[in-house]
Amino acid sequence: MSIQFAFAQEKIQPAKVQPTKMQQAKTQEVTESKETKKTNNTNFVIMPIHNSVAGFSNVFLGSIGLSKNVNFTFYSVFWNNPSFGNFNSGSDLFLETGIGLGFKLGNLYINPTLGFGHGKFLSGGTETVIGDGFIPSLGVLYNTRHFEFDGYIALYKAFRKRGNTSRDLMLNWVAPGYKVNKRVSLGAYYEQFAQVRNSDESPEKSIYQWMGGYVKLSLDNGVWFRFAAGPNLATDLGTGEEFYKIQAFIPLK
Repeated sequence: MSIQFAFAQEKIQPAKVQPTKMQQAKTQEVTESKETKKTNNTNFVIMPIHNSVAGFSNVFLGSIGLSKNVNFTFYSVFWNNPSFGNFNSGSDLFLETGIGLGFKLGNLYINPTLGFGHGKFLSGGTETVIGDGFIPSLGVLYNTRHFEFDGYIALYKAFRKRGNTSRDLMLNWVAPGYKVNKRVSLGAYYEQFAQVRNSDESPEKSIYQWMGGYVKLSLDNGVWFRFAAGPNLATDLGTGEEFYKIQAFIPLK
């Protein structure tokens, strides 16, 4: 084949149609969407909470996907109540850190975790102790078109005793609700914080026992906001006759 013939063939090839800017943008969007679906197996959430007994705390929740229905989870809780540390100086506040596994079973999500407490709240000393207690817990979520459920139970077990007194505590709550629409949910709320062991053999068990209702507002970006309130059924340790609890769920995209 002569050089001239080859050149002529090249010249008569149909011209390539250049995609428009809109087509290029659409192609890029589809490509990025596919890549995101492949790599989007990690999540991180900030969940500020404030209630009438423990005050303000900030919760960090994270997860890394291990398979389609299983993920590795980790968390921390920054308790800001000065009575959980050294009240006068505001130091040695209680900190929780932990890891776990999350299992998705249809509309049900189960998350057992093992956490550790740091500070002086469980050990009963005068200064921070790393690993002053261990905190096994179980969280359960259930979510359908019209129904939602949030349940949690945790044992705060003293591990490194540093003072004259120590105690073990149990925290649990259940919050079943009905979705009025995609924005609003209404439900019942129950929460109890109780002593299961106290080294000074105090007869009082429940620090508080709340039973009330909640209203929850949900946004399109995954953020939700829940306010619960009602009577307190256990006031022997000086907690008020009524309670409030407010929390937000803020996923970081």
